[in-house]
Amino acid sequence: MRTHTSQPSRETPGRRWWPIAVAAATLTLGACGQPSPPTDGGPSTVSVPVQPTILPLDTAVPTVNPSGAAADGLFDASQGLVDTTCSASGGAWSFTATLRNPDGVAHDFTVAITLVRTSDMTAVVTQEVPVAVPAGGSAPVSAPAFHDGDVDGVECLTGVTVKDQ
Repeated sequence: MRTHTSQPSRETPGRRWWPIAVAAATLTLGACGQPSPPTDGGPSTVSVPVQPTILPLDTAVPTVNPSGAAADGLFDASQGLVDTTCSASGGAWSFTATLRNPDGVAHDFTVAITLVRTSDMTAVVTQEVPVAVPAGGSAPVSAPAFHDGDVDGVECLTGVTVKDQ
């Protein structure tokens, strides 16, 4: 017959309590941030006033004079393109205009002339013309015979950029 003898436990005293410590920590952390029920028997909801974060839409249109130079030297360069003529003669498209510089500083401009199809507004051709204009002055813009092709269903569009800004 065999007898069973008990042997001393191999666990150290600190190891016996770790499951209890983990359970206590879980309960303690689980209770963090939880609202306590009302003690007066009142409603259990909290009412917080709405705080607006977006200001009402301002529909007023600011007034801007795009033809003159702004205090910081910015201006609408396309407003300086005047007396424009874009036409086809004998199947060749030509462009002429005058470019004015309203700024107190000389600038190098690029005038872009684009022929587009009026049916779908796709570009047929784009011609860029560099123009140097002195401060407060003007200069002629010319792109003679820049495209040979369609006359019907084609429109001429222009744009101006300042190269040195």
